[in-house]
Amino acid sequence: MKGKKKHSVRQTIAFLIFLAIALINVYPMVFSIFCSFKGNLEIFSSFTSLPKKIRFENYVTAWQVGNIGRYFLNTIILAVGTLAISGLFGAMASYILAKFRFRGKSKLYLLFISGMMIPIQAVLIPLSYLFGKMGIMNNYPVLMLLYAAFCFPMTVLILTGFMNGIPTELEEAMVIDGASIYQVFFMMILPLSVPGIVSVSIFNFIQVWNNLLFPLIFISDKNKGTISMGLLAFFGEYSTDYSASMAGICLTTIPVIIAYVLFQEKIENGLMSGAVKG
Repeated sequence: MKGKKKHSVRQTIAFLIFLAIALINVYPMVFSIFCSFKGNLEIFSSFTSLPKKIRFENYVTAWQVGNIGRYFLNTIILAVGTLAISGLFGAMASYILAKFRFRGKSKLYLLFISGMMIPIQAVLIPLSYLFGKMGIMNNYPVLMLLYAAFCFPMTVLILTGFMNGIPTELEEAMVIDGASIYQVFFMMILPLSVPGIVSVSIFNFIQVWNNLLFPLIFISDKNKGTISMGLLAFFGEYSTDYSASMAGICLTTIPVIIAYVLFQEKIENGLMSGAVKG
């Protein structure tokens, strides 16, 4: 009986801790939604109260002033291109690291994942100088490669662990049937790695979607701006439209929430498979 009581107490404490963590993470989103329907004065008069009047015009203002529609399209183009590059080449590198044996394999793997320790701020000045000298500012393909370079370490880390769990007998069977290494990869390894690719792609998508520093430094053409740059339009030198900015924040979080809801199961399966089998 004492053991059961201790177990129930531990479960209750754990539940309360996780509930507190959930509330801490959910509160900013709920706060933004409430404030997006308020006026500026109403926001400062009471942070926690419900809006007295639903102001849908805040979303209209956010869409027009922040140029959300155009920036949505630009950011999606950058995100899709980045996911395609990092997903394909990351899967190729992970396949080599997971299934092949060669000298320096562990050092090469360490080199790849060590990129996770490099902060973006550390490369901004040299990259901006280099891009300016080469005349490749406002260039989407270059920016996609830059995004993909910072997404590559996480991609290799997760996919290498995931591919380690794919039975080698499947590859051997295809090789015996006369398949080349490219056929093995594209016809067997890549389809089986879809859960892992989806998992890491969601994380990479969020990283690209929320990134402000790269477009702010490397994009000067307003027509090529991203969604994070659009939110800056609400913050002026002498005044700030907080209600419209909250509406803009809510609009920008919709794609991320939808992506996670649609692929939640594959994300969890991919992460669990990569963690356990790796």
